[in-house]
Amino acid sequence: MPRSDQDGGHERATGKFEDFVEENFATAYRFAFCLSLAHDRARRLVETTFHDAEDLRKKEPRAKVDKTWVLETLHRKWRACHPVRSGADREEDIAATAEASISFEHAGDLDCDVVLKILHSMSPDHRLVLSLFYFEQLGHGEIARILELAPETALSRLAQSKVLLRQLLERSRRAYAAERQGCEPSAD
Repeated sequence: MPRSDQDGGHERATGKFEDFVEENFATAYRFAFCLSLAHDRARRLVETTFHDAEDLRKKEPRAKVDKTWVLETLHRKWRACHPVRSGADREEDIAATAEASISFEHAGDLDCDVVLKILHSMSPDHRLVLSLFYFEQLGHGEIARILELAPETALSRLAQSKVLLRQLLERSRRAYAAERQGCEPSAD
């Protein structure tokens, strides 16, 4: 039995949305996992966000629902349940300022799992900007929009986060080298 134009239009719209989900699912899931650090929470967060995207597209076909919208929505949903604690990252920022950073020749020796473990151990403010910058290859303007920051704040936080990550990687590299030599890591 032939379908009516209305049914065919719905199929095309559904197909387009399914393509949109397929194109953006990995990005959304990586970011949701970076927010929650738990697979089940990340999955639920992504599912509800794509459900919201589908509803919005149905209600307002002209609404701009793109990758940035998905990431902004994921962040807003997370923040609604996990309010920001002011000054939570101050100690981490200050403690890292005078510490040595990993050199480029040593960075290649690091295991991917170690890098991810260090990234996941960082505060959300640092972890999120690094995730959006390195994994999603977004600029500081898009990062600012997604995280609801001033562009200057996003740029500054990204720079601080990169320095902190390099310092934590060097600390990990030294600890591993000391462990392999059978001695305690140096405090310098």
